[in-house]
Amino acid sequence: MFLFISCIHVVPTRWTETNFDRTISYNPIFSQLETQKEILSALEIDSLMKKTSDVTYILATDEKKLLFSSKFFNCRSYYLQSDTLTINIGIGNGFGGNGFIIHYDNNKFYTEPYFSTDVIIENEPKPIFDIHEQKLTLNKSKFNVGDSIYGNIYFHVTETKEGLKTEHFGEGYFRTKVKSF
Repeated sequence: MFLFISCIHVVPTRWTETNFDRTISYNPIFSQLETQKEILSALEIDSLMKKTSDVTYILATDEKKLLFSSKFFNCRSYYLQSDTLTINIGIGNGFGGNGFIIHYDNNKFYTEPYFSTDVIIENEPKPIFDIHEQKLTLNKSKFNVGDSIYGNIYFHVTETKEGLKTEHFGEGYFRTKVKSF
């Protein structure tokens, strides 16, 4: 899977404390996910994978008009040349993708929606994200490559771009293994 995600400067106040629950993997949702096939992004070929995400992701206008709602995402995690663990809940089609990323480091995290495309627009303004609320629960605090992650996420983020506001909401459970990138 290839994602073209632009870097955005992180304001330290975005970081929120993470909750931990060693028993989260016993939640019945993970047994349900085990009975479903994974939703694969373009260029992924492992047809034996079981579903990794039960997160509902909603986009709405600031007047609460629904733009998009879906549970058709997968979950992947990796370390990207840093100590920050990246948990990507989204989908890619080979030309771009959409979803959100959970940035996790030192028991703190922040969520950031993304939309990527292979269409390049010169001098396109970067979106500004305002995190209203976010809550993350993970099965443990430290992860190495190969470790399993079980989690629950809730967030509400407002994106402002060229004067237009979009509300992003996400809620649900996810699981994945940390991979090297």
